[in-house]
Amino acid sequence: MKANEFITETIDTEASRELDLYIMNSEELYRRRFMPIILNLKRKMAKGIYDHEKAVKLWMYLVDDAAKEYVKEFGGQSEDVKDMFPKETREKVAQDLADREKENLEQGEYDAIKGTVS
Repeated sequence: MKANEFITETIDTEASRELDLYIMNSEELYRRRFMPIILNLKRKMAKGIYDHEKAVKLWMYLVDDAAKEYVKEFGGQSEDVKDMFPKETREKVAQDLADREKENLEQGEYDAIKGTVS
């Protein structure tokens, strides 16, 4: 039996879920990275030039920043981003974010509420 037959999944689903939750619950990341990406993608959709593959690459910037902050906050001295969140895991998180937020944008999730603000 070969060693690769034992490996059923190279992506750590728990790590990807943890990183996704960290991203969605970090106020600093939301303000500094998440919303600018949303606004950028929203403009591209309005112009009709949205490219989902490029959107995944854009989300990767957020994911990489989040992974660095997560390791800084919760990791040990000997741990780094590559150990805690391998590239495949980070790519999965970026793909999940791109898919989920594309659907949210299409449904008008980030559209401004029309009416008066009190």
